[in-house]
Amino acid sequence: MSRRIVLQAAVIVVFAAGCGRLGTGLPACGVSPQNPSPATVLAVQALPEAAYSPCLNSLELDWDEVEFSAKSGMVRLEFVRGIDKFLEVELTGACDIGDATEVRSGQEDVTRYEDVLVVDEEIRVTIVPDGEQPRTHALSLAASLNGMSMEDRPLIVTVDVETNRPVSERVDEALPTSDFIWVISALDIAEGTLEMRTATDGEWMRGIELDDALDEMEDTVEDIRYHGKWFLVFEGGCITYDFDVEGKRAVSIAKEADAAIGLYTNAELIDAARNAGFEPVGR
Repeated sequence: MSRRIVLQAAVIVVFAAGCGRLGTGLPACGVSPQNPSPATVLAVQALPEAAYSPCLNSLELDWDEVEFSAKSGMVRLEFVRGIDKFLEVELTGACDIGDATEVRSGQEDVTRYEDVLVVDEEIRVTIVPDGEQPRTHALSLAASLNGMSMEDRPLIVTVDVETNRPVSERVDEALPTSDFIWVISALDIAEGTLEMRTATDGEWMRGIELDDALDEMEDTVEDIRYHGKWFLVFEGGCITYDFDVEGKRAVSIAKEADAAIGLYTNAELIDAARNAGFEPVGR
């Protein structure tokens, strides 16, 4: 007669001890189905009909705390740095991907979608010179500014040198890839000014001096940010990654999450459990 295990609920809080040190309190990837950790068993038991459950390969050094919780139909991992939760990973039977875009998953039986707002590390400025003399001035100005940083973000200044085309047309072309547009005319050179447009609000500031333009940029530039969701959809389940990361760490969080969090093949543990006389019970 087989023994049946019914999962009620479990919550485990683990204070991370550094990269690669997971312990038994977290579901580890790559563990033998004959010798799984308690957390791995709980994760698979929560939704045994799902092809996969979330697991951990390793932890970054400053991922200070991980809270693992499981109940019938749901597994959740919450990651904390300091006092701020920056990532939540949740397995459920299904999920609403909304307007997320499909991206390559790397696995034939897993479909991946992403709906993420990314504020890049670089601050991109395009200078649009109005004439040959302003072009020479703009190239010199770009050379002097490149390499500077603002709010820990590097300043990347490029010059649109196609002065034979209308300024308005060149500005429109530069907007999708720029945070700020500077237009410089011969009059601006004489007066030590420029025109600046912020890509986000479309407002022009005319007759502004260079130092004032840089101050205005520093006041309005956004923090580096990675915010939004990934969805990994597969037979019997979906894993949702919910990100909210600001500051320099936002630059690397996607790569870190991909490396740290993996997929555990539930069928292997379920087969091992059945061979031992157990029958996993989920919902």
